[in-house]
Amino acid sequence: MPNLTRRSLGLAVGAWTAVGQPPPQAVVIATDEDVSTLDPHLIRNNHPVGSLIWSLFDSLVRRRPDGTHEPRLAIAWDQPSPTTWQFHLRPGVLFHNGEALDAASVVQSFERMNRAPFNGESQLWQQTGLVSVAAAGPLTVALTTAAPCMTMLYWLEEAFVGAPRHLAQTPPERVGAQPVGSGPYRFVEWQQGERVVLAANDTYWGGVPPVRRAVFRTVPEQSSRLAELRAGSVDLVPNLNPDSASGAVSALSRAVQVPGLRKMHLGFSQNGIAPLRDRRVRQALNHAVDVATMIETLQRGMGTQLASVLNPPNNDPGLTPYAYDAARARDLLRSSGHQGFAVEIAFDAKYPDSQESCETVAAYLADAGLQAQVVAYESGHFAETLRARAFPGLYFYGFAALIEPLVELVIFTSDAVDNASGYDNPEFDRLVKTASATSAEAPRRALLRQAERLVWADAPWLFLWHLPEISGIARRLIYQPRPDDYVEIYRARLAG
Repeated sequence: MPNLTRRSLGLAVGAWTAVGQPPPQAVVIATDEDVSTLDPHLIRNNHPVGSLIWSLFDSLVRRRPDGTHEPRLAIAWDQPSPTTWQFHLRPGVLFHNGEALDAASVVQSFERMNRAPFNGESQLWQQTGLVSVAAAGPLTVALTTAAPCMTMLYWLEEAFVGAPRHLAQTPPERVGAQPVGSGPYRFVEWQQGERVVLAANDTYWGGVPPVRRAVFRTVPEQSSRLAELRAGSVDLVPNLNPDSASGAVSALSRAVQVPGLRKMHLGFSQNGIAPLRDRRVRQALNHAVDVATMIETLQRGMGTQLASVLNPPNNDPGLTPYAYDAARARDLLRSSGHQGFAVEIAFDAKYPDSQESCETVAAYLADAGLQAQVVAYESGHFAETLRARAFPGLYFYGFAALIEPLVELVIFTSDAVDNASGYDNPEFDRLVKTASATSAEAPRRALLRQAERLVWADAPWLFLWHLPEISGIARRLIYQPRPDDYVEIYRARLAG
């Protein structure tokens, strides 16, 4: 956000900010990167941006950790027809600036999501086939889609509603610097590169959150985050890897692990070098890497090898992981005519074990006769290259930390924003899009099974493992981490 000084980013938060120390009852979450924006319609990652937006704003419905849906701004919904949804809003909800929530507020936010640049991030319209949104009464919103949409609730869970007057009268860059929502926390201050401060919303419809003040601090070095956790100046350090989990344990802190949903992989860029466009090559490289041994060593046995592009319990039990078979890998490369080629393996610092993982994969690929070069990308450049589908070879990434088969599969459709590998199979697109418009459960499930098996055989990724979700948590903080790495600090409380 250019031309914004720290003074302009925040409101007064009390004398404690002058010395840079939170008050004793503030809960401090240490993250590895600063937020890029706090605009509710420009979310680019689950954490920290998504975690903050979930704290500041509300959506019509919210996704529980198990993938089911809970009412938020909408207290009920129905479908008068297969292509029409009606959402009945919670009465008496106020935004942080005192504006009242009504159907017109929802319409305004949803229409904003359909305009540039917000429609590049908010996927509500393109993924649901939404064609119109209208107020059907003061507290009733009607959504109309071009065809039946089985994933409407999922996409609404990432469609946040902002204060209408604030959105209309405030330049977009200021909206991202001084957000106004209706969520459990109010925005207090953002000091770029240092912290974002939130205060409990005393008029929140869901009740005042037990944690009265939350501070999301930017601490780039993991060793520093862990040292502060052990010393008691930080309360929560999410996204630890198995190697660092022991570093979260002290008299004041503990390590907590929950089953992870994020699928770690090396994407095969099909807009890059020609060999990666050949399915036999992609299958060969999957057979060339001993993923099970990598899990035992690099992940300390904590990960599980991917056996599908769908997370349990919705995956096809008939599918199995690609087996390590060096001879099979060489045979497939030989039959493809692509032997001994050079390939780049790109990574950034987003995942703590990314470099070691890439170097290990590079060694396996070298054994298969390839010339693999591991290249470190600056995080911003990595993100830009990912979005542009512009990697020349392989890239190390984790994706789809959710339990919704249609959405997990839609990221592989050719026109999906998140299809970073550039995978393009018209038959796969047809299966997924047909399933998305099929309301009958049995036929839809059959279509999803076909699509799941097809993309698994096509291997747009070098499939690795489910990333364990490990957090370092202060003993004074009672909090259950989510498997998708969002932080819901409003569900936490202090012990005692």
